[in-house]
Amino acid sequence: MKLLIFSTVYYPDIIGGGEFSTKLMTEGLIKKGYEVEVHALGFSDCIENINGVIVFRHYFKDISEEFLKRAKNNDLSNGGLSKWKKISNKHVDILYNRKWYHYYKEIIKKSSPDLIHSVSPLSYLGRFNCWKAAYDLGIPISHVVRSPDLIEFAFGNGIFNKIYQSFNARAAQYLSAIAAPSKYMLICHTKHNIKADICQVIYNAIDIPILKINRAIIEHKKEIILYAGDLRKEKGILTLYKAVYGKNLPYKLLFIGCGELSEEVKHWKNVEVIHWMEQSKLYKYMGEARIVILPSEWNEAFGRILIEAIANGTLAIGSDCGGIPEVLNFDKRYIFQHGNIEQLFQKINRIKHLSNEEYYLELQEQQSWLVKFQKITYIDNWEHFFLKQVNKG
Repeated sequence: MKLLIFSTVYYPDIIGGGEFSTKLMTEGLIKKGYEVEVHALGFSDCIENINGVIVFRHYFKDISEEFLKRAKNNDLSNGGLSKWKKISNKHVDILYNRKWYHYYKEIIKKSSPDLIHSVSPLSYLGRFNCWKAAYDLGIPISHVVRSPDLIEFAFGNGIFNKIYQSFNARAAQYLSAIAAPSKYMLICHTKHNIKADICQVIYNAIDIPILKINRAIIEHKKEIILYAGDLRKEKGILTLYKAVYGKNLPYKLLFIGCGELSEEVKHWKNVEVIHWMEQSKLYKYMGEARIVILPSEWNEAFGRILIEAIANGTLAIGSDCGGIPEVLNFDKRYIFQHGNIEQLFQKINRIKHLSNEEYYLELQEQQSWLVKFQKITYIDNWEHFFLKQVNKG
């Protein structure tokens, strides 16, 4: 089986957890003997071999800069699409465009894959035309919904959401299958008729061994609460700050990441901000922290930071947004109402007063939840997802 993947960016360009999940999936399929070819944005047109995965980088002026400047491994401050260009280019996501249609058609013909998969919404890159080109060539094409990008229009404060959803529902008729990293995200799309004959939840996975905890590790934890992710308002970091320092909790806040609030956060009292780093270093900080918190106030598709924290031996707390409660096994001890400062304070304060023995037992319980997020299960699920489409054809 040869799989052709279209993605906005691909490793080592990392915008969010989706890129790690895509890398894990592609390399896992390569090890199973499948052929995988990826097409993504780049700073120039080139071909790379990354751990057996053939990656074609394509440069499009402004569009490449728009997304690559968001990648954690790049340090671009300029370039990209203006607001007007974003609006004017948006039509290619939902309507036929000769240029993009033939662009995808030529790539597909040259690649000759058994099936195609899009792992990001391909904003400004002619998503509709990608799906239609594959359909017209008689090749199954699937899509994974890792964000609300198909149901929430980026402009107009929601005024255009319904018409935008209807266009995407019409485009979804070209899809052979849809996957999502949580039941929540799949249901969100299917209720807006963005669905296919095959709809499947494939939970994200961790690619690290689960730390075997002991009481000595817990005794040496630092009085730190860690958040790793984009420093943006909708990530709930202000709520987290108020829950800790507004209530005088004796913790230092460590924010690892960057974003539009980076400079502002640096001036917050008792907050340390560290830019993105290698995963191994991030995991070290996670393991040292007393609690890792994902306080999002927007609907996360999953919440990778939580399973990474638990695997590294630290209790995790998350908001009730999106797929986060699924990751935390719907356990109310660790889930708070998004934006609710008092509730978050109570969750933190409860863990603060746990004895080392109680912390140890609760961490053991959280680590037992990681069974469904194992790498081998994740790769097997993707393999079966793709084979169902090929065999159906």
